[in-house]
Parts: sequence; structure tokens; C-alpha cells
Amino acid sequence: MHNIKKITTDLDKKDRLVRLTFRGIDMRIFSMRLKLMIILSLAVALPLVGSGYILIHRAEQALNLEKESKLFGIARVLDGNLEGEFETLLPLEAKGASRDEKIRRLNAKLSGITDQLISGNPGIGAGYYSKDLDGIITYGPSAEYNSTMGQSIAQDHLGRVVMATGMAQAARGTMVRGNILNAMVPLIRNDRIIGYAWANEMTASVDNQVKTMEDVMYLALALAFILGLGISMPLASGVSNSVQGIILGLRGLRSDLSYRLPETQGEFGEITSAINGMAQSLMNNRSHTEIIMESMVDGIITIDNDGKVTAINNAARGIMGLNQEVIGLNYVSLFPGHPKFRSALLETLHTGKNFIGYEEEFSRSDGTIVPISVSTSMLSNNQDTLGAVLVFKDLLEHRAFEDRVRRVDRLAAVGELAAGVAHEIRNPLAAISGSVQILVDELPKGHSSRVFGDVVLKEVDRLNVVIEDLLYFAKPSTNHVSCVHPNELVADTLSLLSPSLKKDLVVLEKCFDPTIGLIAVDAELIKQVLVNLLLNAVQALPPEGGKITVTTLTVNEGVEIIVKDSGRGMDPESIPRIFDPFFTTKDTGTGLGLAVSNKIIEIHRGYIRVESTVGLGSAFTICLPYGDVSN
Repeated sequence: MHNIKKITTDLDKKDRLVRLTFRGIDMRIFSMRLKLMIILSLAVALPLVGSGYILIHRAEQALNLEKESKLFGIARVLDGNLEGEFETLLPLEAKGASRDEKIRRLNAKLSGITDQLISGNPGIGAGYYSKDLDGIITYGPSAEYNSTMGQSIAQDHLGRVVMATGMAQAARGTMVRGNILNAMVPLIRNDRIIGYAWANEMTASVDNQVKTMEDVMYLALALAFILGLGISMPLASGVSNSVQGIILGLRGLRSDLSYRLPETQGEFGEITSAINGMAQSLMNNRSHTEIIMESMVDGIITIDNDGKVTAINNAARGIMGLNQEVIGLNYVSLFPGHPKFRSALLETLHTGKNFIGYEEEFSRSDGTIVPISVSTSMLSNNQDTLGAVLVFKDLLEHRAFEDRVRRVDRLAAVGELAAGVAHEIRNPLAAISGSVQILVDELPKGHSSRVFGDVVLKEVDRLNVVIEDLLYFAKPSTNHVSCVHPNELVADTLSLLSPSLKKDLVVLEKCFDPTIGLIAVDAELIKQVLVNLLLNAVQALPPEGGKITVTTLTVNEGVEIIVKDSGRGMDPESIPRIFDPFFTTKDTGTGLGLAVSNKIIEIHRGYIRVESTVGLGSAFTICLPYGDVSN
């Protein structure tokens, strides 16, 4: 551990040296590159800015002319679609109608033309104006501007100039629609001006298009500027590439010292070689202790002489449920609710006493109780004491495995005894059953003693059932192994028990994992286990019924089938004994059901895990591996 601290100190010093070196290199390169860029940028930028200003100005003029040309074209199309004069479009009965009525009738005839034309030109407004009626006939799109029908233009409106001179005009300004670019074409029929047609577009739309064009032009200028720099300074390009390669290499080295900068020529080649050599030196001096610590499954915490945490691995964080950063914190403040766990390491630090395999229960912040084994020792080199180290491991899986092993050994011994007892009882029972049957048969029908004979035979049959269970418990077999789908196996079992579940007012919930794989088992034996667990779950429910949940899950290298009930649960003293033969908490029963079920799962190389809380219910988890089962 002293080596860890020493190497860490050396690495910190070298890291600081590397950072200072990199920082100095960056500053010199930046200064050189900046001077070069300023000189060449001025040489390229000045002519580009002058020519760019003229180009953008002329491009704006061209865009405005193109807009006016488009709007004039639309207005002339309206002129061409107007057949004759406005007066000729009115029916005879409307000749003497009022001005508003004439405008309304003309609008009905001409608005379709306007709207159809505008539909192909979004953002454009267009229409007809009558000189005689002095009002707007149509203004498309009608859905937006039909309310302007009949309005007269202002006396200073450019449209009156168009009707007075017969010359097309274009203008910007605030008009009926708002701020627009308006193109107006006189309507001349029989050498007489009857009004004008117009097409306009909001200046905001035109300005947006101008801005878009300017953005493109500015982008083109920027690209031209970059291209000019690239063409005019090959030396700067080479320097820039070399600098960029060094910068990218330095970034890579920050996270991975095995990264190497590409070799280059000249002065920059010397820089990259020096950096690569420094990185190689740092990597060679890095201790493997940190890698080993992070790879260990046991938790490790080290503290210095002041009781502050100096190192902690991921296993320790996981076992203790630590999510925050703890390096540099006082060790005492990390575990205020665990004085024994805390005092072991502190006592080692203060007295030098080591603890080996000290076991205790650790409670995480989420309430989970974790059994752990704790060992402590001093952290020192040949001369100085650096602190203390704590090594601990999670015993939860280890204890569960030990419990299963002890249960298997215990049940194996009980099985041998049960097999011997069953064989010894079976033969006398057969003799008793045969003798009683002969005596009963010799008695006359209706004789009162025949009743006692029937009772004896019935009880003998009950004993035979117990003996069969004992013999199966002693030596079960898997004679019909095949690959089956766990979900289908559970579903078939539930269908068999469906009438019983409904009769007992059981709410059944199924949660099947669709990704679960096939397992090699004796399907009938597994069904027998499931039936036993389900019937036990039903019997554990209160008289008014309850809920049973059956779940299938995919786990590491196998599957789990969970039968959970909301019944009365079991007390902690009963749980370790429920798989023992003849142990039962029921008023009736032999106590062999769970023992036989456990034996069946064991011969399938699996195990049954039980969790139960009094008043909340129980959960039996069948764990079965994938693969073939050996008889």
C-alpha cells in the first residue's frame, strides 16, 4: 500500500509536469499561428470584403428586379384573363344596379380567376381595380382579403397615376394590404383605361429572401476567404496540420496514456517524439495495484493516519451502497450507524490490532441487511505507518449456498433413513392388509365387525401413500426428460387448477417473460412441484380469498418460476424447516409435499428459494438451469 501512495505521488508530479509542458507548447504554437493567420488574413480579406460588398449590393438589386418582374408578370396574366370591360361582364339586369351591387357581381365572376392564379404563388396578393366604380373588385386570396372589396384607394395612391397615365408602375410602401412591394398594370380596353390589375408581396417576405441571399453570399465569401487562405499559405497549412495533430494527441493522452501521437517531420517531429516518450514513461511507472483493486470482488477501503479515506474500490461502493464521492472524507462520518464496523478499522489504526474474518450484519441506507466478513490490517512500508486497510466481503450468497449444502446433506441422510423405514413397514402392512381382507370377506354381509375391517383397510391405504412418498423422497428419478418451454409448462399447470382457484376466490396474476428459453426437465415432475406450491399458496390465503402471482424470469444461465401469495406468511423459525420431511404448519397433511418438491428440483440441478413475511405472504422461487439433466 506504501507503493501505491508513492507511485501515486510520482504520477501526480509527472502529470503536473506533463500539463505544464503541454501548456507551454500550446501557448508558443498559438502565438506563432496567430501571427501567421493575422498577416495572411489581412492579405486575403481586404479584397474579398470590397468585392463582396459590391457583389451583395448588386445581388440585392437583381433580386428586387426579379421580384418586380415576377409581380408584373402576374398582373399582366390578370390583364389577359379579363375578357372585355368590367361593364360587359355584368348581366343586363345589373346594368342599373348600385355601385356595391355591381362590385359584388363582378367579384363573384372574377375572384375565381384571382384565387386560382394566387394559389400557385404563395405569399402573393393580386386583384382588379375598377376606375369607373372607383373600388377594389377582387383581392386574392379571397379568404384573407375579401373584406377589402369595394374599398377605394387613396388619392395619392400610385394606382391613380397608373390609371391616369396608362403606364405600369412598381412601388414599395404602406397600402391596403400593409407594407408591400406592389406592381400595377393598367387595364386598357378600346383605347380607354378601365382600371388596373396588380400583384404584390409583403416587403417582409422580400426582405427575408434578400437576407437569405445575403447569408448565402456571406457564406460564399467566407468559403472564398478560407479557400484563399488555403491557397495562399501552404506553409501555414502544414504548420496548422502539425499543431492540430499535436492537440488531438494531447487530448487522447489525457484519457489513455497508451495513445501515441503520429510521427511527423521537422521540429514538430521532435515535439511529438518527446511527448510520446513522456507518455510511455508515465505508463511504465503506473502501478498495477489500482487495476487489481478495481478487479477484486471484495471491498477495499484505505485510510490515512488522520482517518481520512484515501482509496476505495467499486466492490466496496456496491456492497455498502455508497453513491457519493468519499475520497478525502473522514471515515467516521461514512458509517455513523455501524459502530462495530467503524471501530474495527479505527482500532487497527490506533492500536495496530488486526481483525481477521470478523462477521457482522451491515445495514445499507436502503434498509437492506448484508452479512459481511471484515478483516483489517495496518498499512505501512518498512519505516512509516501510512494508515490502515479494510477488506470485507458480502456473505449473502455464500451463506445461502452453505444453507443449501447443509439442507442437501441433512435431507440425504433423512432420505436413506426414510427408504429403510418405508421398506421395513411396507411388508408388514401388506400382511396386515391381506389378513384383514380375508377376515372381512369371511364375515357375513351386514355383520357389525365388517365396519372395523374397512377402517383398518382404509388406514392401511393411507399408510401406503405415505410410504410411496417416502420412497420417492429417498430416490426420485427423471425418466422422461425433454426440452419444454417454461411458460407453456406453467400455463398447463394453471389450467389444471383453474376450477379450484375460482372456487377458492383466488385472483390469479400471470407475468411471463417472453424471452425465456427452453429447459430440459421431466415436465410431469415439475408440474407436480408447481401443483404442490400452488395448492399451498391457496391454503395460505384467508377464507375470503386473496391474490396469487405466478412469474417466469430469465436469469443467468437459467430460469426462475416464482409463486407468490398474499396469505398469512410464515414465521422466521419455520422457514429453515419447511423442506424437512414430516414438518408442517397445517392441521392436516404429512409434511412430505415440500420435501418431495425440493428433491425433484434438486435432481434437476436446481434449488428452491423461499421468502416470507408474517401477515404479508410468501414467495417460492424455483431456480432451474438450462441444459441437459443427468439421471
